Amino acid sequence: MAQRKMINGVLRDSTTLFPIAAGTITNSATGKTVKTDNVGFFKLEAGANDFIYASAKSYRFDTLKYSLMFTDTITIYLPFSGNVLPVVTVKGQYTRYQLDSIERKKAFEENRGTVLKTLSTDHPSGFGLTFNLDNVFKKKYRNQKGEERVFSILEKSAYVDYRFSPNLVAYYTGYKGEKLRTFMNLYSPSFEWLRQHPTNEDVLYYINDKLKIFKAKGSK
Repeated sequence: MAQRKMINGVLRDSTTLFPIAAGTITNSATGKTVKTDNVGFFKLEAGANDFIYASAKSYRFDTLKYSLMFTDTITIYLPFSGNVLPVVTVKGQYTRYQLDSIERKKAFEENRGTVLKTLSTDHPSGFGLTFNLDNVFKKKYRNQKGEERVFSILEKSAYVDYRFSPNLVAYYTGYKGEKLRTFMNLYSPSFEWLRQHPTNEDVLYYINDKLKIFKAKGSK
């Protein structure tokens, strides 16, 4: 029986070097599986010569043979398997973003529960409309409107991340890691700009223009 110990690791994108959240790490020798957290970190028991399998949605599968010579924290890099262009149709007339958006909307409605009506036909005299404006209702309605605003903000952010993704920017700039992160933080386009410029070419011209500015700043 090989002697095993608890090891620490990080799962990263091989192109951007960004951490991969919700990745799956499995030790084939023990059959144990763990998930990476939101910064790509994981803990798993392993011993010498154990095969570690790593996988994640939209990434290619990879393996690692563990050695006692490794450092305290191992890093596994997965290559991105998706198309770097953001408008690939994956099902019928829908893009990946649209399908993800449909799922997010469905989950939002399920978590929120049934939306209360602002009007009721239960009038004491048997006709007309009654405004349901008691304090409890108003509080719930305000909460619903706030939740809808938050959902709208998250949807806009998801749209920007989809059109201006790290893998797309890394592919066309050649940047990785902190340099890529800096470029994206400086020049991430707004939701409104992206809606006004709906094609891939618009985004690529935008990246090219900002890349010239970024390089000019770096040369000073």
